[in-house]
Amino acid sequence: MKQTISLGNQKKGCVTQGNETLEGQTSLIRALRGSLPYLEEFHHQIFVVCVNGKLLRRNVAPEIMEELALLHRVGIQLVLVHDSQQLNPSSLNTSSFPVAVLRKDLEEIHQQVATVNWEFLTKLSLYGHGIMPLSGHLVTARADERFPTQEIDLANGVVQEVDLVAIRETLQLRHTPLLAPWGTGQRGRLWLLEARELASEIAVRLQAKKLIFLEDTPSPLMEKDRNTSILRQWLRQQNSISEINRLRLECMATACERGVKRCHWLDATKEGALLTETLTSGGIGLMVTNTAYRQVRAARPSDIPQVWGLLSGPMRDASIVQRSTSYLEQHIERYRLFCQDEDVLGCCELISYPEQQTIEIAALSVALAYRNQGIGRELVNVVLGEVKRQGAQQVIALSTREDNVFMNCGFNECSLEDLPPEKRFNYDSPQSKIYIYSLVEPGKDLSTD
Repeated sequence: MKQTISLGNQKKGCVTQGNETLEGQTSLIRALRGSLPYLEEFHHQIFVVCVNGKLLRRNVAPEIMEELALLHRVGIQLVLVHDSQQLNPSSLNTSSFPVAVLRKDLEEIHQQVATVNWEFLTKLSLYGHGIMPLSGHLVTARADERFPTQEIDLANGVVQEVDLVAIRETLQLRHTPLLAPWGTGQRGRLWLLEARELASEIAVRLQAKKLIFLEDTPSPLMEKDRNTSILRQWLRQQNSISEINRLRLECMATACERGVKRCHWLDATKEGALLTETLTSGGIGLMVTNTAYRQVRAARPSDIPQVWGLLSGPMRDASIVQRSTSYLEQHIERYRLFCQDEDVLGCCELISYPEQQTIEIAALSVALAYRNQGIGRELVNVVLGEVKRQGAQQVIALSTREDNVFMNCGFNECSLEDLPPEKRFNYDSPQSKIYIYSLVEPGKDLSTD
């Protein structure tokens, strides 16, 4: 009897383990599908990554190198910059930033930076499989004008020129440039650069897709994304923020304003921070942008898998007619998408009835994880503006819900007789309520145009 019970428990355990394995495989497949649009978008694009030197001596260093190597393997072109974990205001007995460095201290700091550079190269060779880092003097610099000009003994500099040809040729050879925070000046003079300013300048001049700061601390901002103008307004209102954090945020804002599409501040002490931020829609750190991070756009054929997933997902509105992939292939141009980067969070279909100058908003759907965030309302409002510019005079929609996005956007409930004849003939959703939105001025006869 005991043996029978034991066998039964083992069998049950096998089933449980099998279910867990199946769930894990399903999660992996979903994650891979979700990352594919980003892998496609970022292929052969340049990421400039500035690594806080302190991370190299923490347990997360191997994971960071592995994640950098993975991005490199999928075709992302990496340019790496590092600072020195010793170079900070507290170590030099000063509260200001950037730190004023005297020429007499340059040899000691040179050793510190060289040590970080060597540690970085070593960690890459051990854990960054496939990365071939190349380091050299690729930046020329001049004196930093933020310091008094009479202090000629200072070693602080700012970027003057970057050898973009050498960097691009290195990237074409599938090698990875690794830059220390140094710049050479006239007669071989060495200038110390602030690493994040260096990374920002390189990202701008290379027209990089992303600038990423891998830090050992989270961003002082709670939000996950900020527009540059809002970020600068926030910085003006902050008096307690540290100078180094202010510099980090200002570098991100400046880089975006000068053409870098996305800048990220990641707390790299969290496992998987780099991959989570770059290959998922939710992200994990702070992102700064000067362009539309979220947008409504027309659908493309490559969007069909994501649109079909939205329309066939759980908890969809009962009034939404199930669409096949063949239908989507034939009519994908009708769909409008609410996107976060390349991730489709919401969609709707625009069906035209030209004789009645009417547009139907059909198949409105929002991804389950993003509902109740105003996405449906924003999508409908953008569509209303589009169809008005096209000359339509009214918009109709169907919904089974009492409190729905159409009511919130100014639609009014109407009757079956208000539908265009073609729609009325094919109407097969008696449980749905019908809503209408007029695009003409009050008192204007629709039949006069």
